[in-house]
Amino acid sequence: MHDNGTFTGRSRRRTSHPWVRFSDALARGLITLGGIGTIVAVLGVGVFLLVVAVPLFWSPVSSSVGPTASTEGEPLAIGSDESGDVAWVLGPKGIRGLGVASGKSLIEMPLSQTGLEKCSTVRVVPGSLLAAAGFTDGSIRTGRLGLETAYLADADLPGDVQPPPEGEAVGLDDTAVVVRGLGGQLSRVTLVADLATPGGETLPEPIIDVDVTPLAGGPLVAALDAAGNVRIESSTSRRNMLTGKRTTSTAGATIPPTADFRPRFVRVSELGDQLFLISEKGIGRRYLIRSIAAPEMMEVFSTGGSVAAVGRLFGGTALAIAGGDGSVRIMFAARPAAGGRDDRGVPEDGLRMVSAREFPPTGVPITAVTASPRSRLFAVADAGGAVRLLHSTTGREVGRIGSMPEGDAAGRMPLAATRLAIPTRENRLLAAGGGGLAAWSIAPGYPEVSFQTLMLPVWYERYPAAVHAWETTGHEAFESKFGLVPLIFGTLKATAYSMLFATPIAILAAIYASQFMHPKWKARIKPTIEMMASLPSVVLGFIAGLLFAPFIEQSLVPVLTGFFTVPLAILIGAHLWLLVPSGTRTSLASWRFLLVAVVAIPAGLLAARAVAPTAEALLFEGDVRSWLDGRGGSGFGGWVVAVLPLAAVAAAWLVGRGLNPWLRHAGAAWSPQRAGVVSLVVFGGAVVSAVLLAVAAAAFFDAVRLDTRGGLFGTYVQRNAMVVAVGMSFAIIPLIFTIADDALSSVPEHLRSASLGAGATPWQTAVRVIVPSAASGLFSAVMIGLGRAVGETMIVLMAAGNTPLMSWNLFNGFQTLSAAIATELPEAARGSTHYRVLFLAALSLFAITFVVNTVAEIVRQRFRRRAHEL
Repeated sequence: MHDNGTFTGRSRRRTSHPWVRFSDALARGLITLGGIGTIVAVLGVGVFLLVVAVPLFWSPVSSSVGPTASTEGEPLAIGSDESGDVAWVLGPKGIRGLGVASGKSLIEMPLSQTGLEKCSTVRVVPGSLLAAAGFTDGSIRTGRLGLETAYLADADLPGDVQPPPEGEAVGLDDTAVVVRGLGGQLSRVTLVADLATPGGETLPEPIIDVDVTPLAGGPLVAALDAAGNVRIESSTSRRNMLTGKRTTSTAGATIPPTADFRPRFVRVSELGDQLFLISEKGIGRRYLIRSIAAPEMMEVFSTGGSVAAVGRLFGGTALAIAGGDGSVRIMFAARPAAGGRDDRGVPEDGLRMVSAREFPPTGVPITAVTASPRSRLFAVADAGGAVRLLHSTTGREVGRIGSMPEGDAAGRMPLAATRLAIPTRENRLLAAGGGGLAAWSIAPGYPEVSFQTLMLPVWYERYPAAVHAWETTGHEAFESKFGLVPLIFGTLKATAYSMLFATPIAILAAIYASQFMHPKWKARIKPTIEMMASLPSVVLGFIAGLLFAPFIEQSLVPVLTGFFTVPLAILIGAHLWLLVPSGTRTSLASWRFLLVAVVAIPAGLLAARAVAPTAEALLFEGDVRSWLDGRGGSGFGGWVVAVLPLAAVAAAWLVGRGLNPWLRHAGAAWSPQRAGVVSLVVFGGAVVSAVLLAVAAAAFFDAVRLDTRGGLFGTYVQRNAMVVAVGMSFAIIPLIFTIADDALSSVPEHLRSASLGAGATPWQTAVRVIVPSAASGLFSAVMIGLGRAVGETMIVLMAAGNTPLMSWNLFNGFQTLSAAIATELPEAARGSTHYRVLFLAALSLFAITFVVNTVAEIVRQRFRRRAHEL
């Protein structure tokens, strides 16, 4: 008879309890759901970043708007209101306001009311009403010309005016219309034609070209007549605070023509400090006109070919010079590159006209050039009726409109544009010529961004050569610089220096804590270090930026010497420890950590301060700041500091491979004290050898004229890479230490026991058995610390200076991807180029961490397989 009962007297269950099965199923479902949710969340973040960044690379869109309107003759100037829904044309009979969508005339003003009866040329500053006009009698006038916009509410309309539909306009009176934009906003658009301010001097021949730019005191005008005379004038208006009377004064100068140079185009820089005269043959002259009454010619330059049209680009001094072969060159004044080879002399102001970019020729002469009033986008039209949208920074063709609308039964004629205009919002393109006006609706997208501007060097205005740059705000924001390379470089620089500082400390600390530290001390030390990981990044950044940075700045040489004297003091203490009798060492073994912390480290710090003046005198000629700035001294001292760590490693390797095996064999019968003395002597010899090796290498590099300044070292700024490395170590070391200690402690005890039983020392066991076995865990610890360093924001933001420099200089600042996102995203307009580029930077950071973690996991799995073979 079989008894299936249990010792409790209860029968054993053949199946699991329903609640157990339910709990298992619930746990399995929650774990699966959590894992899938994590994967989906991470992928969702990546997809979201991609969706926001992808529109940067979309192609532009354009479409024709309305029929071609008649301009009743060849126009002198065209423009539009802010929205681009109403265009104005200055023709032989007067000024007309035209509905872009309908092509109908909405406002008309005869020339007799404008004072422009004998006008020969007009220039209007894009995006404004400031205009200058030249006349056939050689006179010049300035004033306001164009369409002035004032926004209205529906209730502000007169009762007899019917609100227009979106995108259309209705007449309000003789000089104004009401426009409803595509967003539904009503605006009153008024035709303004007031060029009543006369110039101070009349030129002898009719004016053939004119340019104007607004300055703080008033407009600056430059005019060119048919004989080649150039007149520049600056008007300043002052208002008497007592009488209210306004007084206008004019100052200027006339530049007569020369026998060998006859200009055809005249342009002034936007700041009013440069004057450019260009002939049809492609010869130009640049004048400095900071003193308006005494212009100084700086240089004669060549445009590289015949010139058909010249346009001044938005901001700065850049000119778009169009050739008769359809090519376009972007030229501006810049300082020559240091060390560059050029046979021409440098002008007195240190600037030189350079051709930074060239658009290839099309074979068709260009007839008109116009610039956008808000960016480096510009348009050119050619004699074949084609209109191209170009961008000066990226050097690419943004879009091609094709040909102007062809004639039809209504009598419209083919147009070869002689006048172009781009409204402030960059949503329209107007072209006039051959008696007609055509308009297109354009969506250029984000023309200032391309693969070249993001990842390759670009020649920006005022720069001596092509560079990687990130500058979205500031005095040169007229040409935004969206190069991601400086941010990526800054991220890698912060990570490299931080890991270089933190990894050895954390790994060595983990080896000591897991293999040599007394369990009582480890139970106290490890939780303390782990608590450091809970410190907020903003607190660590505050400490690094406001405490560490000033301290390191004031004690730079002692800090540098401390990197060498503190490890040296600990190693000397270790060798002196061997001289202590074995019984005493055994009784004091549990106090070794305290002795290191209380005796060795303070001794190293005191030694660093003591030897700092001598080291500064020998290596940096007594002044490390002047040496870093390049003011005197050779590169010898920098090479000694840079090479000494490598020389120490080389000396240790040579001693370990060459001398130690012989000493172990010869010293088998030595007493512990004698072995300790020999070990101390060998260590001293290794230290001397390392110093001599570093000095020899430094002397060699200095002899061949190599210098660390400009590379590893350079001008010192308070917030720099060394401060970041020290501050970030407080965030990285706890992570690496904890994971590395757990990995080392989890190595099976039988491996350690077998090694010790075979006669290996604890140090040999740790280095040759424990560390290889825990390699996968150690690598994971380093990778987790690397991930923390790559994505760190607040410490870098507060301690690195936030300057997008590309230099490995240990003593200057940098800017990282995360810091740029944190500081600039709140200020970036939603949907703007800046906004989307920041999301692209976030996507780049996401990709970097993804690639690093993937590679780390592959390497970790390889280490893990090797560890299983032990």
